[in-house]
Amino acid sequence: MTQNKQPLTASLRKEIARLLQEYLADYGCRHVEIRSGFDHDGDPVLYIDVYYDFSEKPIDPEVTLDSLVALRDKLWRKGESRFPHLRHHFDERQKVKGFA
Repeated sequence: MTQNKQPLTASLRKEIARLLQEYLADYGCRHVEIRSGFDHDGDPVLYIDVYYDFSEKPIDPEVTLDSLVALRDKLWRKGESRFPHLRHHFDERQKVKGFA
């Protein structure tokens, strides 16, 4: 198991939430929860849950993927070695672009 002594600071939490809001606000992003933990291999990771209100605008999977790439790049530029695990929680009525 890899040890990670980096704290999950309030500043880092704000930066993560701000970046995700920039990418996902048009789709009803209302709340971001972030916690540090360990993955199934015991490596340190960041678990990030994004919660959405229902939006008439269908979710664009490309935008959600772009948000993860931008987040990962930003974290690595800051020297953060924990991999971000991003999970989206949409309203069950939410439509997805390209599906139905």
